[in-house]
Amino acid sequence: MSAKIAGIYLAAGQSRRMGRPKLALELAPGSRLGSAALAEVLACPRLGEIVAVVRPDDPLEWAVGAEAAASSGRIRFVPCPEAADGMSHSVRRGLAEALAGAPDAVLMVLADQPFIKVDLLEALAAAYDGDASLDYAACRHGGIAHPPVLLGSSMFEAAMALEGDVGARKLLSDPAWRGALIEADSETAFADVDTERDLAAAIQTMRRMRTSH
Repeated sequence: MSAKIAGIYLAAGQSRRMGRPKLALELAPGSRLGSAALAEVLACPRLGEIVAVVRPDDPLEWAVGAEAAASSGRIRFVPCPEAADGMSHSVRRGLAEALAGAPDAVLMVLADQPFIKVDLLEALAAAYDGDASLDYAACRHGGIAHPPVLLGSSMFEAAMALEGDVGARKLLSDPAWRGALIEADSETAFADVDTERDLAAAIQTMRRMRTSH
């Protein structure tokens, strides 16, 4: 039987390295940084309810295309007042909200990874479904576990105990947990946008991808 998987979209970052709110920045006409991965999450058929964790003051200009999903109840935008105190607060807020739906697992996706694709999200779900002994399934980049990451229910308590500016990846370094690591087709999948230089590179990547199609 397939696991019941909730999505957690972590979009409450403070954009400190960028120096300005980054999720509404355009990568291409009609494509904002924060909406790119969100579109893939919404397109993932394995995910049930999706919880998007956002800053309390976020006007959600970047959430392009999410209106229908929000009106149907598939996605909820949940503010995290403590987001500025570190990523663990966003993780805990998203997980606490997702647990209301009693999922078997949660799939956490970062909003500043614009080249994550639905195929990769599906591969994580398939890996978890394929081995009942797994605690998690994550991506592999540079030889180490990397988000997006799917956490099984065996790890929920540990995730809720995270503190400071750490995310779920901290848990994956503990050998007590058993996981599967999935390779992406391209390193581009893991590009995150933290600085103006990252943004320029992402715009160029998006331009190449659109031209090739």
